[in-house]
Amino acid sequence: MRRAHCRCETVRNFDYEEAAEKLGCKARFLRDNIRRLPHQRMGEAVVFCDCELDLIRALHTFVPPSVEALLNPPAPSAAPSEVPTLHSIRPSKGRNTARVS
Repeated sequence: MRRAHCRCETVRNFDYEEAAEKLGCKARFLRDNIRRLPHQRMGEAVVFCDCELDLIRALHTFVPPSVEALLNPPAPSAAPSEVPTLHSIRPSKGRNTARVS
């Protein structure tokens, strides 16, 4: 059965220690957070393939807003329409309340 997230040609599975070494973390972190991490369970054994390790990296990647702005610049705004929207119409001046005697 093909897993949708897996693009491995040949699946090589890693145990906790091997996966932790590849990720640069401690095996304890993987064990403590296994419910929130993508993995395979085969009986009592928990293993990870390269695609699952990539997903774990993506889950724990922080991109600062300044970098996010560089990666995803705002779309150029459309040319203003000729007809103003009702919401944008404002009076040009206030009422003249001064009385002339």
